[in-house]
Amino acid sequence: MSAALRYFFVGVLAAALSAGAAQAQTRSDVAREKRWAEQIVPGLMVGDAVTLRTGDGISFLALYAPAERARGAVLLTHGPGLHPDHGITGELRGHLADRGYSTLSLQMPVLAAENDDGPAYRELMPEASRRIAAGVRFLQDKGAPRIVLVSHAMGSGMAYEYLRHNRAAPVFGWAALSFYGVFDELGATSFPIFDLYGAGDYRGIRGPAGERAQILRSRPGSKQLAAADGGRFLAGGEKTVLREVAAFLDAITK
Repeated sequence: MSAALRYFFVGVLAAALSAGAAQAQTRSDVAREKRWAEQIVPGLMVGDAVTLRTGDGISFLALYAPAERARGAVLLTHGPGLHPDHGITGELRGHLADRGYSTLSLQMPVLAAENDDGPAYRELMPEASRRIAAGVRFLQDKGAPRIVLVSHAMGSGMAYEYLRHNRAAPVFGWAALSFYGVFDELGATSFPIFDLYGAGDYRGIRGPAGERAQILRSRPGSKQLAAADGGRFLAGGEKTVLREVAAFLDAITK
């Protein structure tokens, strides 16, 4: 996509976000989403920017990198207050695209910067779930019959919210990075889960790891890893994350 087209897209996205805000209720900070789009889209190096829409009319940014003869499709969700090309999420979407996976990274709903800390994000979970559903529909329309979720930090909580309310979703794997709590409400779903967190991660992530491990034992293909070089939200462990997530995907897509 040329620079001129990217700048054109920013204008289109801003209009779409404004229209969506007028037509549907959103608790996300739309102005903050617009600023992220204006910052990242003109310099996009991998894939293209697309505008998706939820079933209730909210428009939002996503970054799509299709792979020729794709081995599978990966949907990514990022941490609190961030954007779909930020940090480890951005590295993963590029790295996995290079390894033959089509990737779709979603702009998840965000709060104002002063509210980026945890509990306030609970009010955004229903909208986050609808955005993931829109991403799943997009990938299905592109010919992906089954999808792997790769989520980070708050994005993992949002992915869990989607999965526990959509147990028939066409998901055949989930890499949950720095997941808070215990994923004990997935019912009869059987897809493998990769529980990856940092050895120096937050207590709310490390503490329940034993309970999560017990759940994983009943899910074939699942595994858990505490990355020795990973700090809070796996900071510092990026190389381990890229290697291990790719290995998990390769194993479940054989």
